[in-house]
Amino acid sequence: MADPPTGGCTTTLRSRNVDDARAQLTDFYGFPVVADPELSDVENFDMTMRYAQLGPVAFNTLAFGSTVVLHGPALISIIYPFYAAMAGTLITTRPGTETPSSAGDGRLASAASARPQTTHCGPASEFFQASFATAAVTAELEEELGHGVTPLTFPTSFGVTSGRARPFMALLDLVTSEIVEPTGLLDRPAAADRLGATLLTTMLHTTPHQYAEELATPGRTGPAPVLTVTDAIHADPAHPFTARELARISGIPLRTLQSAFLGHHGVSMTVYLRNVRLAGAHQDLRSDQPPGTTVAAIAARWGFTHLSRFAVYYRDRYGVLPSAERRER
Repeated sequence: MADPPTGGCTTTLRSRNVDDARAQLTDFYGFPVVADPELSDVENFDMTMRYAQLGPVAFNTLAFGSTVVLHGPALISIIYPFYAAMAGTLITTRPGTETPSSAGDGRLASAASARPQTTHCGPASEFFQASFATAAVTAELEEELGHGVTPLTFPTSFGVTSGRARPFMALLDLVTSEIVEPTGLLDRPAAADRLGATLLTTMLHTTPHQYAEELATPGRTGPAPVLTVTDAIHADPAHPFTARELARISGIPLRTLQSAFLGHHGVSMTVYLRNVRLAGAHQDLRSDQPPGTTVAAIAARWGFTHLSRFAVYYRDRYGVLPSAERRER
């Protein structure tokens, strides 16, 4: 993909010229996308593209005011794209297959292909596309499964109004609405990056591909990896552990660890870590501390970076705000 726009903010481009559109599309995607001048209605050509970079996901909408035919290369070595018509119709063809998409048909199409493809966009058509960086998808999938993977294969289209893929489509609808009518959410880099990471994980767990069932049924494991993680948490509870870091410490795939940890402790790793931190803060709040020690200092000592959240967690667990606990000393 091309370099992402700064800060993840939404950008809008418009072109009434086929050559300009070719340059804009190629610059955005990072590979040649050509609007065919012989098969397109050049005289009435009008293209509007809105886009934003969400971490590992490039998201864009394309609207055409007249019939346009786009040619593109094989994609799976670069990105895994998913798209759906928002208005009008479009048909994507590649050798041996033809995939239609119409607004409101309740389906999501995949343009992930090892073969070049052509997209026929009808007049007054508009569609969105979410493009997942292949390298990021492979890295997350291999980390979750604990073994190497081959390029993902998807049906050319699949239903998204019910069943497993519905949460993925809900996220795509959310991003689409933010692109078309921005509220400022995507102008926040942290929010944009987290949304992109959530999209990637949700895509892996809700779309039909050759590893879907393996992801849905994590393997079982004995307590040794769980105890390794438990020991790491107790050794340094203030450390900003992530689930993936704990999986690396355990030596087993993330989903396997999550399942085993929940089965062993009865709570998730996140809740367990928070409870260990709360217990430490509780002890400090109720014990003698050097003069001038604040609640904020004690919270930070135990890995709580947001004082207001710490106060809520503490109250829920101990029935009193940490400030009141400290005053009682």
